[in-house]
Amino acid sequence: MLPKVVLLLPTLNEIDGFKAIFPLIDRTLFDDIVVVDGRSTDGTVEYALAQNLCVMTQLRKGLGPGVFDACMVLDTDYVIEFSLDGNCLAEHLPALVNKLRQGYDVVVVSRYLPPARSADDTIVTRFGNRMFSLMMRYLGPFSITDSLGMYRGFRTSIVRLPEFEKLLFGPVFEPLISALSNTKAMRIAEIPGDEPLRIGGASKMSVWYNGSCILWMVFRCYLLKFGLIRFR
Repeated sequence: MLPKVVLLLPTLNEIDGFKAIFPLIDRTLFDDIVVVDGRSTDGTVEYALAQNLCVMTQLRKGLGPGVFDACMVLDTDYVIEFSLDGNCLAEHLPALVNKLRQGYDVVVVSRYLPPARSADDTIVTRFGNRMFSLMMRYLGPFSITDSLGMYRGFRTSIVRLPEFEKLLFGPVFEPLISALSNTKAMRIAEIPGDEPLRIGGASKMSVWYNGSCILWMVFRCYLLKFGLIRFR
């Protein structure tokens, strides 16, 4: 029996991107498609329901807590995170699903694996990704090229590890998937995938806050790796 794969669509006032991107997605690739909504007010939820999609309303603010809570309750082997802001190309979904069904624990659509390119990157975000990817490289056997990107699929069992929630502080969900799976020597794969410009303007991400949270998380993963901290 093939493992179950659910496409997860985190949303917060994404009506323009939803209407532009969702029709490009091949729904037959997935066992289910679930919208995790952060209490949108622009018609995003209504549009999702009109597409016969399951909508989960976040109980906690933030992308990481929303995806975490969804993974804890969904009955699925794998989840794929997909952004409707234009950064994720639907054309990479078949290859991503295929890799997951080959038995990989984590599969990342990498913006930095040649010949892929990012049109939404800045000098600061590119440097940050390279720095953190290098730091995570020595946590385990896999040489990660895109440790921070959202576009990825992973086993929900990773999120259910007792140490995952303990390490989930701030906006670090995807980097934590990268770091912890490498620490555990899980099977990781990357496929190249371009990152287009987002729909609706620039990111509102706080680079320095995000960076400090990721740095603290990676430091704690090293402590975990060498047995200096333990979680139950």
